[in-house]
Amino acid sequence: MGAMLEMSLLNSETTYLNDDFRSQIEPTALGFLRQLNGLTIFDIKGEDQSRTRVVTTLIHGNEPSGFIACHLWLRSQTVPATNLRIIICNPEAARAKPIFTNRYVANDQDLNRFFKASEEDQSEVANRARAIAKAVAEVSPEAVLDLHNTSGASPAFGVAVAEDDNTLDLVSLFTDKLILTGLHVGAIMEMDFNCPIATVECGGASEIYSHQVATDGLHEFFTRKNIFDRHANRVQVHRHPIRVELVGDASVGFSHHRLPTNDITLRADVEQLNRQLTPSEEFLGWFDQSSPLPLKAIDEKGEEQIHNLIEAKNGCLFAKQQLQLFMVTTITEIATNDCLFYATLE
Repeated sequence: MGAMLEMSLLNSETTYLNDDFRSQIEPTALGFLRQLNGLTIFDIKGEDQSRTRVVTTLIHGNEPSGFIACHLWLRSQTVPATNLRIIICNPEAARAKPIFTNRYVANDQDLNRFFKASEEDQSEVANRARAIAKAVAEVSPEAVLDLHNTSGASPAFGVAVAEDDNTLDLVSLFTDKLILTGLHVGAIMEMDFNCPIATVECGGASEIYSHQVATDGLHEFFTRKNIFDRHANRVQVHRHPIRVELVGDASVGFSHHRLPTNDITLRADVEQLNRQLTPSEEFLGWFDQSSPLPLKAIDEKGEEQIHNLIEAKNGCLFAKQQLQLFMVTTITEIATNDCLFYATLE
């Protein structure tokens, strides 16, 4: 590929590579990342060339498990069961220093919120989202997987907008847990490619287990002749997630005690709630009693549910009823600019 140029924001060019490049891939994931300059698409021929499966990864630059798994698989020289299109979506963000810590680069805009952007939006990030969607659609895939990591420590789970058997089969290659969502945030999984599509959150970005989940699941996705083999009954479905966010310019911190510098303080070990059901009356954190509670929780119908999820009393926050929390993070930037967590009523 020759010397790679340093980039500031998003490269407008798309690089297409095929089987011939597999032997040139650097032996480490970090070396591989440094070979990429912008949206990169690998087209790999399979035993059955009448079908194509698609994987997107690195939509967020701080979520490396899918990228690591794709690197290992491409280096293996294995012939897949069908044609593959592997789309590495945002290597610029991953390459921005510190490497693999930056969620996005273009004007601090989240690429996975622009797949429903209007044609009038000609921003770099909207154009990148359109280029990715075009790359998926033009091969008429039989299935699409979008691989991510959670921002905090977490077990793996899938997210989808449909729960038909084929979608559940797809998720079951990686995990036995699915969030069925009707929330619309502009993510790629909301796109209609006329085939099953699911996001897989492989677990925490810094957990070696997450990389193994991605590696094992992709191996199955790439090498099984039939991925729709009715394993759907293995998957437990959690329905109607609610997104919990800060209101306005409210601030959040994480500690073993209330922080007077923040409107909301969540307990320091709050990420552990990703791994278990949160019982009614579980302590979550603290808030500033002198002001209204600066939290909102909008459900799929657009209705406010915060007071059905969280009870605020005596300056403390408690679970109002039994909840399953997902994507709880203690990364302040993500908690502030995206959301604190998602919750389903259990």
